[in-house]
Amino acid sequence: MRVLITGGQGRVGTPVSQKFVANGWDVRVISVEPKSALDGVSYAQCDILDYDAVREQVKGCDAVVHLAAIPSPRSHPAPEMFNINVSGTYNIYEAAAQAGIKRVVQASSINALGCFWGDDDRRFEYFPIDEDHPNYTTDGYSFSKEVVEDIAAYYWRRDGISGTSFRFPAVWTQDIVALGNLSERFAEKRQFLQDFLNLPKSEQEQQLADARATALEGRANRILEYAASQSGLSAKHTFSDDPLWSAYMHDRYNFWAYIHTDDSTQAIEKAITADYEGSHPLFVNSDSNSLNMDTEILLGLFFPDVTKRAKPIQGADTLVSFDKARDLIGYEPTWRLS
Repeated sequence: MRVLITGGQGRVGTPVSQKFVANGWDVRVISVEPKSALDGVSYAQCDILDYDAVREQVKGCDAVVHLAAIPSPRSHPAPEMFNINVSGTYNIYEAAAQAGIKRVVQASSINALGCFWGDDDRRFEYFPIDEDHPNYTTDGYSFSKEVVEDIAAYYWRRDGISGTSFRFPAVWTQDIVALGNLSERFAEKRQFLQDFLNLPKSEQEQQLADARATALEGRANRILEYAASQSGLSAKHTFSDDPLWSAYMHDRYNFWAYIHTDDSTQAIEKAITADYEGSHPLFVNSDSNSLNMDTEILLGLFFPDVTKRAKPIQGADTLVSFDKARDLIGYEPTWRLS
């Protein structure tokens, strides 16, 4: 099998490229970088905004894995970021359609739902979140991911290109886990919340209300976007030693979800090889929350108004359902933060 991978040298793309080479596949990687650090692949410097160049690269391929994108709203002005993510994706699918390719797998984001980078306090209808939950995007990055899923659906209708748009959460390599001391950091967060639960209820409610108010003030000022990062406003307001504020500002808006690259790699491989048709946004992540803490306790603290459950939640079960990925391609997470 010959597979083209865009962004094949990135955090998600590198282990995918290596796995496909190990499978004995013919792997072609393109990137804006002038050189490749990967062994066993054919490599070309190629900008996904250059349609003619992209069309040349997809020739002879059986499938495409599209991972090249700007990964947040903080590093680029919104119009530039949106153009790369959306126009680049359109070019990939159009080139694949012209080449007769019928399988394209791409990286979307958990943020296609509209939450982590947003400028308000999203209300959710139920947990665990799944692909049927309505989107509500209020920032350019999340909107770009919502649009690339629509592009994939368009090319299924128009040219019969089947594939998945993976709504990846935080993606961790083994180096990130080790160098970032993630097990220890999340154990400390868990201990803080367990101690917090021992406070009088009235004190808990006041502290949560204060954390919420501060977080929402920052979000209303769009402190997570490019302009704030350039002015210094972002750094001033998005980092704090207060673990409760950090939980409300950051962890709550990502549902304590994560995926290890072992599992993002297996998901992409299965999306290429599984027998299915259609265009499918899919959540894929670990089966537990990153704190390994009782999930219903987290919901009671940080989402007390959301009482509907799409299915029973037990123990430290994830707040983001991957049932659709399990049913469609056989995805099953193998890695959990201990």
